[in-house]
Amino acid sequence: MNTFFSRKARVIRSIVFLVMCASLLFVSSEAGAQTKLEGRDLSNVRSEDVSNDELMRYVERVRDEGYSVPEGIQMARERGLPASEADKLIRRVRQIEEERRRQEVAEAERVEREDPEDPEAPDPDTIVRPEDELRDRIFGARLFRQEGLTFEPSMHVSTPRNYELGPGDEIVVDIWGEATDVHRLEVSNEGTVKIDHLAPIYVHGLTIEEAEERIIDKLKTLYRGLRDSGSGQTVFARVHLGELRSIQVTIMGEVTSPGNYTLSSLATVFNALYNSRGPNNIGSFRNIKIIRGNETVATLDIYDLLIRGDQSNNIRLHDQDIIKVDPYDTRVDIQGAVKREGLYEMKEDETLDDLIRFAGSFSDSAYTAHLRIHRNTPTERKIKTVEKEDFAGFNLKSGDVVHVDEIIDRFENRVTISGAVWRPGEYELKEGMTVHDLIQKADGLRPDAYRTRAVINRLKDDFDFEIVSFDLGRLVENPSRNDIELKPEDEIIIQDIFEMRDEYTVNIEGAVREEGEYGFRDNMTLEDLILKADGFRESASEARIEVFRRITGEPAPSDRGDRLAETHMFEVSRDLSLQGEDKDFRLKPFDQVFVRRRPDYQEQRNVTIEGEVMYPGTYSIASRNERISDLIERAGGLTSEAYPEGATLIRETDEEERVEVELAAGYGEVIEREERTENHVGIDMPQIIASPGSAEDLFLREGDVVRIPEELQTVKVSGSVLRETEIRYQDGKSLRDYVNSAGGFAEDALRRRAYVVHANGNVEARRNYLLFNIDPDIKPGSEIIIPQEADREPMDTREFVSVMSSIASTAAVIVTIITRLD
Repeated sequence: MNTFFSRKARVIRSIVFLVMCASLLFVSSEAGAQTKLEGRDLSNVRSEDVSNDELMRYVERVRDEGYSVPEGIQMARERGLPASEADKLIRRVRQIEEERRRQEVAEAERVEREDPEDPEAPDPDTIVRPEDELRDRIFGARLFRQEGLTFEPSMHVSTPRNYELGPGDEIVVDIWGEATDVHRLEVSNEGTVKIDHLAPIYVHGLTIEEAEERIIDKLKTLYRGLRDSGSGQTVFARVHLGELRSIQVTIMGEVTSPGNYTLSSLATVFNALYNSRGPNNIGSFRNIKIIRGNETVATLDIYDLLIRGDQSNNIRLHDQDIIKVDPYDTRVDIQGAVKREGLYEMKEDETLDDLIRFAGSFSDSAYTAHLRIHRNTPTERKIKTVEKEDFAGFNLKSGDVVHVDEIIDRFENRVTISGAVWRPGEYELKEGMTVHDLIQKADGLRPDAYRTRAVINRLKDDFDFEIVSFDLGRLVENPSRNDIELKPEDEIIIQDIFEMRDEYTVNIEGAVREEGEYGFRDNMTLEDLILKADGFRESASEARIEVFRRITGEPAPSDRGDRLAETHMFEVSRDLSLQGEDKDFRLKPFDQVFVRRRPDYQEQRNVTIEGEVMYPGTYSIASRNERISDLIERAGGLTSEAYPEGATLIRETDEEERVEVELAAGYGEVIEREERTENHVGIDMPQIIASPGSAEDLFLREGDVVRIPEELQTVKVSGSVLRETEIRYQDGKSLRDYVNSAGGFAEDALRRRAYVVHANGNVEARRNYLLFNIDPDIKPGSEIIIPQEADREPMDTREFVSVMSSIASTAAVIVTIITRLD
């Protein structure tokens, strides 16, 4: 009967399995693409071929059908999935779900810290919180937050020989020699492995060495050539680990993320702690207990790794191990001139010397004669001073703050020399050292040293400064009589002669290639300065070079004259040579040299003629009296298409613009600058052609442009009309006729201000004669411009009342005057 129900259960389970497989195959149209785990034959599927997304989609579908993850993986095994690959997939599912759980916890903590009702709340990711600052100062906390550091055990190393086997491990047996074979054996839940034709072999709890000995002993019944090593052995065997099992450990106590964790069977305590993000702000880094079977099998001190690189207590974990992190007992703070400030956990037998060693020892600028310690008492705080010789015997208490000060920034034996010596700088002050000794150490005085006077800046006993002056020349000539003994922090200042006078310069301006100011040199000649200025320009006059020189000296008040400068005149040839007594002339500081232009030197001046002439283009003005008519004649005269009445002259004019520049001191300075503008000058070309040399025939200037258009046939109307346009010219048509052709005046047109710009640039406005308006004559090419009235803001009620009141008052006054006159 039991057999019948057992067979019935297996049949029902197979039917359910087939139904579930079918549903998983056909649900892909709704839930996404089919995963590799949903195929019919999974014998060739490997764990690394299945992506995380595919694996979790399969898991979700299995759970939707009411099955657990192990049951879903078992179904895959029934379709040929190897046991080792199934075990890998189960471990991957646990790791993925654990990582998701950690991310959800972190996100929940972040959301709790945010204030969703405050739209101006700062980004929580950028806020530095007190607990984060505290964690940053705890020595060792960064170990569990470092990017790229996981402490994951390497899977690419040989199996440790003391590794203990357990359910889920895979054992690989390699056979070679006369017979070759490979057996991949998985340790069952009962702790055995099964080889075909052999009874189950119990390996649970055995090391890999012990299991190898037992398995090979059993294999001897299958392979005759497999025997103890010797001359008759023809078959050889080796046993090693394949895939490793997963274990579950519990991390509890003062850790950042306590809970159950699925790890590799090679995982150590560090692997587990890193997964839990390490001890929290009150967790101990030095008393981490590993509990196995209700007994503490090891105690881990993380400082062993951080300080000494010792991992001897970083033991390999077993399934169901418990890692317990207790609160710290004693923690002290060390601040100041040490290499690694922070909060350190101390054991009962450790001293101040150990704390300094934990902190990486003193920095280079630390004051080590004694340390200050702030300590809490039951009622208040107190300070203790520990001398250097007592560091090794001084025990610390929880809450102590150790302050390491820096040495004083001063020298006990320093003197300084600066200025006109060959090696200025700081020097060691030795007993009995003098100013002359220090000058010798600085390799002596430079030739430009100012020898009349030097000074010593000296620090007095009350830390005020005083100046000690001395005659440098006498001290150097007779040090035995005039030398001065130095004191700590003395600073000797020796000026050079150039610092004691104005900077000597000379200036050259005019027709030289590089005008400007140049440094003065002794024995400098006029030719030297011209050479520095890159020589004469082409326009320079060699016969007139002037030198203006300052009048120096301080005459008596009664001897003051009217002269402000000395003037010297020279003639210098193009090869920069002087003749006669002029050869002996030497420049002096602050001389000003002016090189004049030749009076007969003229650069070409160009004008341009454009439009309807025979040869338009650019021409150089041949004489100072050349006129427009001369230019037209040189250009071959007007063409038959020319419209002389529309000819115009475009002339550039220089306008001076006064600009007020506000200086930094608050005073203003007026600067004049030139700006070139173009003006259209109206000319009467028919009169110029008819009467050359008349008043209409203007003299030409550099840059002039004479423009002669072709015959024009339109009139342009612009401004305040209904439509700006160009209209065909008709003889006798008036201004109003052209405006009407443009749609008439606009509402804001200022009719009485209408004016006409003729083609030659002349402007003509409407004129009033008695009661009549006289419009300008319209010619071909003219432009009629109707100005627009300025926009006026409408009066408000107050302004209207004010104006009306003024009018009423004025009217009343007028009425009164008229009444009195009557």
